[in-house]
Amino acid sequence: MQPLLSDSPFGAITCKAGNRICSSLTAENPLTGTRFCDLCCSEPGFCGDCCCILCRKLITLDYDGYSYIRCEATVVDGHICGHVSHLECALRAYMAGTVGGSINLDAEYLCRYCDSRTDLVPHALKLLNICTSVASYADIEKILNVGICILRGSQKSSAKELLHRIESINAKLMKGVSIQDAFKKESCVDSTVLPVVHKYQKHLVQTKLQYDKKIKLESLGKSMKEE
Repeated sequence: MQPLLSDSPFGAITCKAGNRICSSLTAENPLTGTRFCDLCCSEPGFCGDCCCILCRKLITLDYDGYSYIRCEATVVDGHICGHVSHLECALRAYMAGTVGGSINLDAEYLCRYCDSRTDLVPHALKLLNICTSVASYADIEKILNVGICILRGSQKSSAKELLHRIESINAKLMKGVSIQDAFKKESCVDSTVLPVVHKYQKHLVQTKLQYDKKIKLESLGKSMKEE
């Protein structure tokens, strides 16, 4: 979905970039807590909600906005930074992925405005989940390649494991395996769900032990009565 530019003769639109689907125009804007930037956001035609801070071009919402990252770091008085960047732009500028030297990023994104770092592993996991509902091989490959680029070279165990999964799926698709089969054995489980699953499994074990103990005590009591 490409951003729609405003042609309103009355200038009623509030997005300075003229983007009709800018998040700043929604009734329930989740970014109302963003801090106003007196640098790039003061430039004519630049909107901090929908323009890349690096290339100044509009971001797109294709496939749940897989191609960009938003800095949600708290900066001043509880307000978040809110600046966005195309991941491709950030990778080219050595401000995303794994970068050595003084920048020293490990599967992270470095915001040009506030210098805050964002872990990109959750975003890569989001990319993998998005692909499960995409029907186009070409689009899946494009999305997976973004994930590969932001995870490659990372020293984080979580990033390495996720990279292996993404590369495995990508290899299957390149061999002609159907999309459904390629993702079948690579089903993605959000890490936030795992503790709940483990807790439930532990509860089942404890319940079974209590049940077995109860049966044993009942049997013992029955035997004593018969004697």
